[in-house]
Amino acid sequence: MNQAIRKLSGLLVLPVLLVALLLMPVRAKAAEYACDAAIPVSMELNGDHDEQFEVTIELAEGADETTPLPAEEACSLLLGDGESGNFAIHYTEPGDYFYVIRQTAGDTAYMSYDATVYAVQVQVTNLETPDGTTLTYTVTAYDASIPEPDTEDKVSELAFLNTYTPPAPSTPKPDDHPDIAEGIANGTWGGAPTATPGAVNLNALLPQTSDDLPLTALVVVLVLAAAAIVVLVVLRVRKNKQDGQK
Repeated sequence: MNQAIRKLSGLLVLPVLLVALLLMPVRAKAAEYACDAAIPVSMELNGDHDEQFEVTIELAEGADETTPLPAEEACSLLLGDGESGNFAIHYTEPGDYFYVIRQTAGDTAYMSYDATVYAVQVQVTNLETPDGTTLTYTVTAYDASIPEPDTEDKVSELAFLNTYTPPAPSTPKPDDHPDIAEGIANGTWGGAPTATPGAVNLNALLPQTSDDLPLTALVVVLVLAAAAIVVLVVLRVRKNKQDGQK
C-alpha cells in the first residue's frame, strides 16, 4: 500500500513542476536607456594642398552647461581634402541639445578658409522596442548667420569648402641679347676691348668731314703746298740779298 502511494506521488510531482515553470513570469532583457549620436562633418578643397583643417564643436550660446559633449580630445577633428568625420556624443536622457560647429582658420598663404558656422540641434526622444524603451535621436543643422531659420533653411550636411589659389608661376621673357648674357656668364662682359695689331688707318687719324676725300689727293695737295712755301721762301731770300747789294 505504501509503495503504491509513493509511486503515485512521484508521478504527480513531475506535472506539478512543469505547471510551475510555465506559470513563472519571464522577464525580458531590457534595452539600454541611452543612445550614441553621430554628427557628420565633411571637408572639400578647391586647389591642390595637403593641409589638415581643424573643425570644432562647442555648446551653443545659452545652452545648459550639463549638455553632453564628445570626449575632450574628440571635440576637434582634423580633416584633409575629401575627408569626413563624426562628432560622437552619448545621451542618457531625452531632450533638445544645441551646439555650434565651425572651422578654425589657419594661416596658409593663398588659402581661403570657409567661415560658415553651423547651429546644430540634436533632439533625443524615447523609442519603444520589443526589448523595452530606449533613446533615439535626430540631427538638424542651420547656417548660424540666418537670423530666424525655418524648415527650408536646414542644411543636408555639415560641409566646409576651402580654396587654395597660389599665383601662377611667371614665364621668363626671351633674351634679346644672348651674347650679353653669355658674356656676363663667362665674365667677359664689361671689360676693355682687346686691341688688334695691324696697319694704322690714316683715315681714322684725319678730321672727318661730311665729304669723302681720297687720301692720295690729300697727300698731293700737301706736297704742292710745301713746295710752294719753299719756293716763296727762296725767292724772298734772294730778293733780300739783291736789295742789300744796292
